[in-house]
Amino acid sequence: MKILSLTAACLLVLTPAAAAQTTTPLPTWLKLSASSGHPGEKVSLTVACDGEAGPVTTRALRITEPLARNAEGHQPWALFGEGVVAAVSPGTYPVSFRCAGKPVTGHFTVLGAKPRPGQVKVLPHGAPRTGDGSAA
Repeated sequence: MKILSLTAACLLVLTPAAAAQTTTPLPTWLKLSASSGHPGEKVSLTVACDGEAGPVTTRALRITEPLARNAEGHQPWALFGEGVVAAVSPGTYPVSFRCAGKPVTGHFTVLGAKPRPGQVKVLPHGAPRTGDGSAA
């Protein structure tokens, strides 16, 4: 009986240390609410970082709300931010931040400016056809 108790006590002492060695680090990622957009459109950013997170750097977005953790402490590894698609040349741009000193990069595609609603793409030629004048 003493051997069983001693073995159980040793397991209880070793279990927390063994658990600490087997924990896997949380994944680190960067997610955007859209993969592409037109200048002026809003984009939400969510990142996973269990360490110290640096600011988001990109030419594609103008960051309007820098990365911040949830004020209520929910998901302490997650940070949230907002941005607006910048008026840059259309193309794909890197979007990056650093987590515990290591770079994490995604990509965002800036589309050309949206055509203004209501604009005519093809201009009419000649005078409008209002009849041949015989009714006058």
